[in-house]
Amino acid sequence: MTQKSLALISDNEAIKDSVAQAVDRFDDLSLETHSGTLSSVNGRACDLMGENDLLVFSFSGELNLETVSDLRRSAGSRGTLLALSDRDISLTEARALNKSGVDEILPYPIGQDELAEQIQRLMVDKSLLPTIYAPQPQRLGQIISVCPARGGIGASTLSINLADQLQGYSGIFRKRTRNKVAIVDLDLQFGTVATSLDLQSSSGLLRMAQDGVTPDRTFLQQSLVQHASGLEVLSAPEEFIPLDVLTREQVSALIETLRLEFDFVVIDLPRALVDWLGAVVTASDRMMMVGDSSVSSVRQACRLIEFFTKERLEPPVEIVISQETKPTFRSSQHVEAQKALERELRFWLPSDARHAKQALDRGQLLSQASGSCALSKAIRTMGRKIMNETMVGKTGLRNNAA
Repeated sequence: MTQKSLALISDNEAIKDSVAQAVDRFDDLSLETHSGTLSSVNGRACDLMGENDLLVFSFSGELNLETVSDLRRSAGSRGTLLALSDRDISLTEARALNKSGVDEILPYPIGQDELAEQIQRLMVDKSLLPTIYAPQPQRLGQIISVCPARGGIGASTLSINLADQLQGYSGIFRKRTRNKVAIVDLDLQFGTVATSLDLQSSSGLLRMAQDGVTPDRTFLQQSLVQHASGLEVLSAPEEFIPLDVLTREQVSALIETLRLEFDFVVIDLPRALVDWLGAVVTASDRMMMVGDSSVSSVRQACRLIEFFTKERLEPPVEIVISQETKPTFRSSQHVEAQKALERELRFWLPSDARHAKQALDRGQLLSQASGSCALSKAIRTMGRKIMNETMVGKTGLRNNAA
């Protein structure tokens, strides 16, 4: 049995303990721990890359990417680099880390099973990869949260059917999909995603709350329910539970685990302000704020945006005008609404109560119940725009998202 080695650089005692416990699962793996940060150990980090099969480092504040780039440049192809972040990092930051030379980025806290699995995967001898191991590309999926500006505006209908369209149907009969998509119902008390799709409610979020579980890949495997369309669904629990029963750390870990598993994750939010909402807003690549052009709805949307801004969350809000057909010429009311929101009225969803209710009563997606109706077409167009803009962002070109 060939002995392998792992070096850890961290000033976080909890991370040190977690990595040590994960390493203890392997008889052929030794651990060398160094207190400090990647920057503080200076040239020693390059030596550690060469001397060990895997170098793990943690960070919580802003990371100097030049340090990572210099390390990778000095080490060349030697060693594998794993970063553990105990703060929320954006998709942009994750991509920058990958580009700088980090082989894998994981959120902390992370489940022991997931951490051990990732360490084992990264320990594979790179020279053997072409013959015995074909790693999947890092997904770092897009997080799209859907936030209602007022009740009864159709935010959940949008969440469900946007998630469906983001699967990227193709082929003559539109049966093939190119994206792996999940929808998460975080309206813990009144969520209707499971009912709308004629699925059994999952107890995952209830267990997460009652047992204080930090979600990892195993949790997802046990909690997600697959819809016939291919959508993976994490529904609200059937039992009533307090909205604040989840912690910000749990929700953050849930989102980052989902991000690593899916190309798109759509999160249906409650019409309430709770502490863990900050984790969703921070992680969101897009926040679809759904309302109409009425004065009361615009005012509520402005209040929400102002609240998020005061909390320094800076959400990437895009305005969705629901139950209104996009006008050829904007009325003065629309102009005033756009001015008040300081954002373009970007997406328009026509009023189509008959087909929306028909799909809901049947427990079907709009694409199944009436794929040619106006509302289904509008959401399909919205999904295509998001997918196109995401592809532009991935190729390093200008992202045209508002």
